[in-house]
Amino acid sequence: MFFSYRTLALAALTVSTIAQPTKHLHQHLHRRDLADLLHKRVDYNDPALYNNVNWAKVDYTGGAKAAQPPAAPAPVQEKVAEAPAKSAAKAPATPAPAPAAASTNNNANTGGGKRGLAYNPTSPNLSIFNNYGKITWGYNWDSAPAGLPSQFQYVPTLFSTLPVHTGQWDGNVKNAIQGSGTHYVMSFNEPDMPAPQADMTVAAAVAAYKQYMAPYGSGNVKLGSPSVSNGVGTNTAKGQPMGLDWLKPFLQQCTGCQIDFVPVHWYGCTNGCAVKDDVTSFKAQIGQAIEVANGRPVWITEFQSLANGEGFLTEVLPWLDGQGQIERYAYFMVESGVLTNGNGVSALGQHYGSS
Repeated sequence: MFFSYRTLALAALTVSTIAQPTKHLHQHLHRRDLADLLHKRVDYNDPALYNNVNWAKVDYTGGAKAAQPPAAPAPVQEKVAEAPAKSAAKAPATPAPAPAAASTNNNANTGGGKRGLAYNPTSPNLSIFNNYGKITWGYNWDSAPAGLPSQFQYVPTLFSTLPVHTGQWDGNVKNAIQGSGTHYVMSFNEPDMPAPQADMTVAAAVAAYKQYMAPYGSGNVKLGSPSVSNGVGTNTAKGQPMGLDWLKPFLQQCTGCQIDFVPVHWYGCTNGCAVKDDVTSFKAQIGQAIEVANGRPVWITEFQSLANGEGFLTEVLPWLDGQGQIERYAYFMVESGVLTNGNGVSALGQHYGSS
């Protein structure tokens, strides 16, 4: 959920540098309030929606980007929590022992299972997930794997059409397909949202998809549509719909396009909803996405409940694994306080990886 970039968003950008050129922040605010279920308009300009957001945590893409404006102070937080506000899960002080080593028949680099890792350069060493056999793939909003162990299938993503992404796209995708056996490629990240997301009109996304994605389509390589937020209403900066209302015309207008699967995002409410409310919201949103996908498999490449992470996953993991139309999913994200605790797997991460 995004608010007006003329008011609050410019004060929330953070530039992260990690021994590489300046990275750009995927500003993660597209939250879905329970009121959406009641078809009420969410006030995206309400600062209360963004309390406790730790703006310094997330550096999404592995590729360099042209320099951003200097970071401004983050919004004043009304509460202080050890874990980022994106997750209500409480990690133990000392990670519990990892589960028994996975069977050798573990979909090695085939990505046969549904669960994946959403990670970025700020994530800890991903080998801590090696023994969690239900996790089989990973992605990082970029087109180079950047530290993903070879046992996990890497899925490249063309974040947007900025030159920093398109310039390295062809070489990185070919390396992933030919070198590590990647069978899936994903396109633009939240084009329905303002920059620093992909920020594209439907027409621009259709043209870019045909230019940058179509060349890799084949019987062995599956192509994913742009991944949209679970925003509702209109992106006032662009005057275009958000979420599934953006995705529908894209799928209709991309004539002749090979689109093999449909990635979507979902975030729970931010105002103290109960787990059951987030579960209801999540299932409703994904059910709508399945309808919009019109027979194509759905991937949920970002999702998170702020109510109670473990309680939420307890309810939705069996449901996700039992839905034939849901091909893959990745909980947001490999980050300390969410799926990790320092350099170890958190209690929430253990639950995600083994339940």
